[in-house]
Amino acid sequence: MTPFEWVVILIALLVRWIYRSLTGAAEREREEERRRQAQWRKEEYERECQERTRRNAERAAQKEFEEAVTCGQFPSDEVLAALAHCDSEIHVNLKEATEELLCGRCSLHTMAFSDAVALIRQRKRIDERSEARAARGEEPTGPVSHAEAYRLLGVNEGCSQEQLASAYRRKVSQWHPDKLETMADELKAYATRCTARLNEAYEKLRARA
Repeated sequence: MTPFEWVVILIALLVRWIYRSLTGAAEREREEERRRQAQWRKEEYERECQERTRRNAERAAQKEFEEAVTCGQFPSDEVLAALAHCDSEIHVNLKEATEELLCGRCSLHTMAFSDAVALIRQRKRIDERSEARAARGEEPTGPVSHAEAYRLLGVNEGCSQEQLASAYRRKVSQWHPDKLETMADELKAYATRCTARLNEAYEKLRARA
């Protein structure tokens, strides 16, 4: 074979190698892109499933929240946790029931579930601290002042007799000793003292209204 023929053969082999190298790289790139697309679709599907699960859990928690508040009880910690970041607005009747449970009065403001959760958790912390103080014997003594009476009943100055009576009934029902029969004697005694101070606060404010 002549040198020219050898050169032609070498060039052909080189071109073939380059072609196979390039087409192989391109195929690998296409395969990598297909893999990325498949991974993205999988992650997107998982996100959609998680979002559906979250929404379903949130709707179930909202229903449990409404059932508890309508019955005059605080929702469970699990329900509160499920709604802690829920920005859905509470409908008017449930908002008013929630506010009556918390403070015995209603406002003109709207309320989201997350707002209600924050208020209920705050109220629970206050009640827990009150119980802890009671266990240590740290209770107020002496006659109930007007400021303490408003605080005990959770009403503002200028409230109506109906609002005052509603707040009183709600507060007394929470601390009535009959509800604490299965609890420790110390807590029952504390509930009795709380009921007495609520009675005194109610009589003081009712006479003033």
